[in-house]
Order: sequence, then structure tokens, then C-alpha cells
Amino acid sequence: MPLQGVPIALLGLVAVGIVLILISFRFIRARSTHQLLSAGLVFLLVCAFAIAADVLPAMVNVEQEHAFAVLLRQIASVFWWLALANLSIRMTEVLLWRGLFSEQNIPKLLKDVLGAIYYIGALFAIVAFVFEQPVTGLLATSGAVAVVLGFALQNTLSDVFSGIALNLEHPYRQGDWIRLDNGFEGEVVEVNWRATHLRSRQDSEIVQPNSGMATARITNFHYPDRGYAFNIQVRIDYRVPPARVKAILKAAAMACERVKKHPAPVARIMSFEDSFVLYDMKVWVSDYGTHPDNLDEVLTRVWEHLRWAGISFAFPQRNVHLYDKEERDEQESLAVSKLLQQIDLFVTLQDDEKELLASQLEQRRVRAGQRIVEQGAEGQSLYVIAEGLLEVRVMFENDGVEHKVAQVGPGDFFGEMSLLTGAPRSASVITLTDVVVYKIEKVHIEPILKARPLIAESLVELLSARQEATQALAKTPTSVGAAGDAEHHGYAEQMLSRIRGFFQLH
Repeated sequence: MPLQGVPIALLGLVAVGIVLILISFRFIRARSTHQLLSAGLVFLLVCAFAIAADVLPAMVNVEQEHAFAVLLRQIASVFWWLALANLSIRMTEVLLWRGLFSEQNIPKLLKDVLGAIYYIGALFAIVAFVFEQPVTGLLATSGAVAVVLGFALQNTLSDVFSGIALNLEHPYRQGDWIRLDNGFEGEVVEVNWRATHLRSRQDSEIVQPNSGMATARITNFHYPDRGYAFNIQVRIDYRVPPARVKAILKAAAMACERVKKHPAPVARIMSFEDSFVLYDMKVWVSDYGTHPDNLDEVLTRVWEHLRWAGISFAFPQRNVHLYDKEERDEQESLAVSKLLQQIDLFVTLQDDEKELLASQLEQRRVRAGQRIVEQGAEGQSLYVIAEGLLEVRVMFENDGVEHKVAQVGPGDFFGEMSLLTGAPRSASVITLTDVVVYKIEKVHIEPILKARPLIAESLVELLSARQEATQALAKTPTSVGAAGDAEHHGYAEQMLSRIRGFFQLH
């Protein structure tokens, strides 16, 4: 029998161990470590009980073969084996699951299986060493019982063994987003003995038996990493050139914060239909858990960029159109007069002034990767963006490195300081995609300002606001309170004077 002949002096060592464990509780906060210490404390108490059970009969003059002494030792030995199994489980939790394999998400099912093995081993040890019975009979009996239970619980056992196989193979883990072949998709919440629990986007929970999961075709959106791609399709009229549509779709996708720039979005023609061309665009994003938001942002940007380009979606329909005059060229962007009406810089201009300005503008088409303006260069023009996506870069004096400070797209403009004051370019602007811009020169705006000099005061307010935003990006300290108002007022006065001098306004 285990623990026989242990000297009484060991009781002192057990007591010291108990005291040390109790003291360590005060300095340790981790829950798993607390559980290990608790299991260790129980094990030491059982050891003390086992030692006492072995020593006590001799102290009260009871024979070693007396029934009381045998029963006391058997009870102590049973508790000792069970306490050892419990301590082994807690040590495995701390040393393996939270130690060696801490970076891996170990399924709860695997932990339960290993815990059951510890207790089954303790059971066989109790039969063999405590009660001194052969374990072969127990194995034979348990085998017969297992056959009966196997027939009675074959569906449940199928789920259990399927769960074990799933945890060994790891086709999905807790936290992964998956889609089953029946079309249902959800986030894996838990994989237990019998079933896999999934949470849908409607926050409802689906319990799928493990046997079904083992035979289902599963799409895991978080493997091998959390990045994934999705496609959107749009229908565009045949009159719009494919190269232009692809450039606009790519610019719209790259303007989305959620869309990855590497790999870059890809736009293709899918098919030629009866009344439209079907385009498909593939984009890469980071997390399938936010797919509805990812899709919403991309579709919204596509709608905006197509609208600014003056391109409408095509529909499968047949209509008879009678035109009194030639149709607008579909290669042209949104009418420049309408474009100017939606830009805040020209909000104070009257309709006839906007029409006059629009009639003089020069349209430019620029390929991706080109610099439209260079920081520090001379210039007297402003650019209004009709299509595409551009990046604004500024080289600050403190480090001499170009920094991206903004992205601009359809409806935005740049170069207003050079147009209104003749100042050198304050930033470099580089095309990220093919773009269409309108160039406004000093000679275009000068007649309007001379006819109505008060327009200059309205322009100054806008320039002041944009200048403050640029200073914030450059991390320039800003004044507050009355000092800040005085600084703003002084800048506005200085800017108004520069505009009047540049255009020779009276």
C-alpha cells in the first residue's frame, strides 16, 4: 500500500508546506495559479491525513491488520489518488495551457478529455493499489458496459468523437468567422463535447452538432489570417469607356479606409449584357466580422465617385428616346458648372459668374503616379478634381521627409493659395489613380474679382480655415483664447491685403 512506513516527522514538513501555500495566496492574483495552489493545499492536507492514518493505529495500540486500521488507510489512500489527479489537472493548466502553449487557443474539449484521463488513471490506481484487485476484470466489465452504452448513445458518441477530431485538426477556432455549406455563417463561440456554438450577425446563437460539422463543407474567413477579399458588381452603360470605369472604381476603393492598398483593388469586365456592361471589382479588407460595414463603405464610395464623374448606373430596360440635340459625350465628367456649384470656395459666386468661369476652364487627364504640383514651385492656378484619387504630401523643415497629410478626391480642390496670392506651392500633389482635373488660372478669376472686390473677403475666411488645418497637421502649436483670435484676425487681414495686391483690387 502507498504511504506505509512514512515517519511521523513528515507531518511537520506537510504542515510547513501548508503554511507556505497559505502565505503565497496573499501575493498571487492569477486565477489559474490560485486554483493550482488550492489543489496543492488539498493534496498536502490529504497527505497529512494519509500519514496520520498510517501512524494513528500504532499510537492507540491497534493492530495493523485490524479492520479500523485497514479502512482508515484505504480512505486516506483513495483521497490521496483523487487529490493527485486534481493537482495534475491544475499543474497542466498552469504549465502547459497557460505556459508552454499560452499563445495558442486550446479548445476546452481537449482540456476536458485530458482531465478525464487523469481521473480514469486514478480510478485504476485505486483499484490496483488500494483495494489490491486485478484491473483486467475491471477492463473487461467496462468494455461490456461500453458496448451497451455505445449502441444506446451512438449519436451522442458520434458528436463527441467528431468534436475530438475537430479539435485535433483545428479547421476553425474560437473567434473565427465561418460559413457552412447550408449558407449559415457566424462566429465560433464555443466547441464543447457535443456541439459547436455559433453566433450570427443578428446576435442569435446556433448550436450545430459536431457530427454535422465534421462532414460539412466549411469556409473559414479567418484562416490562414484575418484578411479576406470580396467582390462587388456594377452595371454601366456601353457608352462609357471601360478604362475610365475601371479607373473610377479603383479610385473609389482606394479612398476607403478599410480597404487594403496592398494588394490593390482590381476592377474587371465580367460580361456584356443586353443593355449594359457588367463590371466586377475585388477588394481586400482585414476582418470578416465587420463585413457589412466594409461592404457599405465600398459601395458608398463607388456611388460618390460615379456621381462626381457624371456616370449613372445602367438598368436592364428598353426605352425609346427622342433627342432634340446631340447627347452629351459620356467621356466627359460631371458638367464643370455643376462641379463648381458644389465647391465651397466658389459659393459666393453668382450663377452667371460660375457659368463664365466654367466656360474658360481647361480639363486635364493625368495618369497614376504623376506629380501635378511640386512643393515650393511657382504657380498661379487652382485644380478642381472631377475623377480619381490624389495624395497630398508635405515636407516639413524639422525632418526633411515627405509626409502624407491628406487624400483628396472628386469635389475637392487644391492650389488656392497660389491662385489667389501667387504664393509658391505649399505641398506636392501626386495622383494615386488616373484622374480628371480642371485647371483654373489667375486670368480666369481676375475679371470676377475686379467686378466684385467684396468676394475677396469671403475667400479669406475659407483660406484662414484651411491654413489652420495645415498647421494642425504640421503639429504647429496654436494659440488659444484672445491671443488665438488676435492671431487669426491678423492672418486674415494679411491674406486680404495679399489678394488685393495680387489682383490689384481697389
